[in-house]
Amino acid sequence: MPTPRLIGMTRQRSNRRTAIAGPVLIIVWVLHTAVGVLASAPALGEALAGGWYGAMTSDLEVALWFLMTGFFGLVAGLAMTALEHAGRLPWSVSIALLMIALIGVSAAPVSGFLLVLVAAVIAVVQSARQSRRRASADLGRGERPFEAVDPSESEGAGLEHSSRSAQGRA
Repeated sequence: MPTPRLIGMTRQRSNRRTAIAGPVLIIVWVLHTAVGVLASAPALGEALAGGWYGAMTSDLEVALWFLMTGFFGLVAGLAMTALEHAGRLPWSVSIALLMIALIGVSAAPVSGFLLVLVAAVIAVVQSARQSRRRASADLGRGERPFEAVDPSESEGAGLEHSSRSAQGRA
């Protein structure tokens, strides 16, 4: 009797790319929010007990800073994770995160911005890797690198000629 085949039991290799910078940023968000909630627990408790709407006081400024910037970090981390999985983490996102981290570290050297700096460096590395992968994939499909493109073959090369012929018709 033949051995039964295990259909669907083999591990298939996924084309999904590994996300690193986004999850690191999400971890920073969790830590940031936890520290903010713990540090501001009494003021947050009073604000929640008394009604949250219009509860902003000087005691809550720190809590609001931690919570709001933390949630922005969550949104950024989720977006970066999706971009990393798609293999499309743009340089602009990585560099912007790096600039935020550098400004934060320069203003508050001993702070959570050091963790954001770690995420930013990872993001820059991820953007570089993805750019190299796209470039090598383009070359693998027979496309020439940008520098090797003949200007007469570019999309706009015929514009001057077509505008002259349009003037001749007028």
